[in-house]
Amino acid sequence: MAEPSSSSGQPAPAAAAPTVPPLSLSTVRSRYPRLFRQYALLSNRETSFADDFGSDLEDLPGFGPPPIDAATGLALTINHNNFAEPLHETKCPMATASDGNRFCIFLWKCLSATESGSCGGDACRQFDVLNAALDDVLETAAGMSRFEHLLGWTAAAANHGLSMLLYRGSQDRNQALFKAAGDEWKKLFERAENDAAGTMGVSKELCGFAEWQCKSFQSLLKQAKEEYGEHAKYTFNFKKQKRAAKGPAPASAVAASAAATAAASTNLKENAVPDANAEDDDELKPWEMEGWVPTIKSSGKQKTPNMIRNELQKYIDQCKADKTMTQTAIIQKMGVNNNTFRRFMDPKTYKGKWSGTQNGTYWAGAKLLAEVKYTAEKAKKSGGKRKSGGGSDGAAAKKAKTGTFLDNAAGGASSKKMSKADALAFVARINAVEGVPDAVVFDTCPQVVAKVKKFLERDGMTKAVLLQALGNLNSNSLNRFLAGKKQDQCGNVTYKAGYVFFEKLRVLEGQKKSAARTKNEREHPTGFSLTKSRGGKWVFGGW
Repeated sequence: MAEPSSSSGQPAPAAAAPTVPPLSLSTVRSRYPRLFRQYALLSNRETSFADDFGSDLEDLPGFGPPPIDAATGLALTINHNNFAEPLHETKCPMATASDGNRFCIFLWKCLSATESGSCGGDACRQFDVLNAALDDVLETAAGMSRFEHLLGWTAAAANHGLSMLLYRGSQDRNQALFKAAGDEWKKLFERAENDAAGTMGVSKELCGFAEWQCKSFQSLLKQAKEEYGEHAKYTFNFKKQKRAAKGPAPASAVAASAAATAAASTNLKENAVPDANAEDDDELKPWEMEGWVPTIKSSGKQKTPNMIRNELQKYIDQCKADKTMTQTAIIQKMGVNNNTFRRFMDPKTYKGKWSGTQNGTYWAGAKLLAEVKYTAEKAKKSGGKRKSGGGSDGAAAKKAKTGTFLDNAAGGASSKKMSKADALAFVARINAVEGVPDAVVFDTCPQVVAKVKKFLERDGMTKAVLLQALGNLNSNSLNRFLAGKKQDQCGNVTYKAGYVFFEKLRVLEGQKKSAARTKNEREHPTGFSLTKSRGGKWVFGGW
């Protein structure tokens, strides 16, 4: 079909996409009073910031006094989130103009408005916003209205990502919040499935869409444990599980189970790997002896808590990279609880140089590291003597002399600790590299995060030095970037600054582009977006 044209013969301009007005603040105040109170707190933060710094920032786009809603006296733009922006029509099982969809977009923007750069503060504000919104949802009329509003709540949470809430929020409070939402979903799904007469008004398509969003949120919470640790272990059960009818098992199944059990037992005995350390079981290892302390081999001095902390973190990262053991398994092996471990691993917990020795993780971690080192050395000896200057030892020595800075960070190069002055001189050499394009980014956020972590593994390299190298960035920006998931931190200033910095490092060391980098350039010729999506529409891939 030909394009419509104007009387002049020129193609007619494309019609503007239809839009829907968002929720007005007056509507939010009357329908969702608890969420409105949280919005008012966010608005007060925004106007206070504008009052304090508005004159200094008014020349910058996006800064300065926010527009004020005449009916409520509150800001219409908070943290660059425009709450007056119209919603764009999209193809979605829940209508764009529905109250549930507009509630979702409003809540989603509220969650984005909480992001100030303070990890703990953002976590608290995100919880308060979600908790208030869920209370309002549970006050809506049971049936279609509550179904749509709870769908909006779930979709807003799932699509925002809640990175700070899951990273720094209270596990008990968060789990209680997620359980309350899951319990309400169980009631709504059960009612929808048994609604043969259609009185509830929920279509099968909308019900399927809601289940998909619940699964997305469930997946988000499951991934939190892997990304943030045991303290971020959450569950989200949203449908009642149908139990199979109980009855006696068939005789053939019982016989087969018994045979399988016997075969497995025999197989375990026949194929068991003998313990390489069995001959030494009765001999006490150094770390098992009374009065043992971890010491530096060269000087014989006791290792400080900071040394044990750094060595333990490197061991955990290596196990994760090799997929040999999870952090949870390592904590369990040390025999300490999660809170004790987290307190020890946070260098800000203890003021004194040796205060960390009072934490059980210091001794448990030191013994674990000593055992790992002992096992590795014994395995090396059992492999037989190698020819000097050849074989893998020679290759390792060669790599130590010619490896890149990132390779050396893993311990491949000189073990001499780099001083702060050396570290600053090195990053200055990196930043002095010219000719590196800084208009586009061809690494994903996770790829830049991996480079940051690997760079910080280098002895003597600290976050303070890296922040200075990246343009004197704020530590909160770096922490939020490292804690982000996928591309949710693409608008963080650390993303672009880090990419350019490590690209200069690659050029300085004469390294070729990786296969992943080449793939990114091919699939994203204009680079990755550096702006976080804050548009007033559904963003659901795969539906």
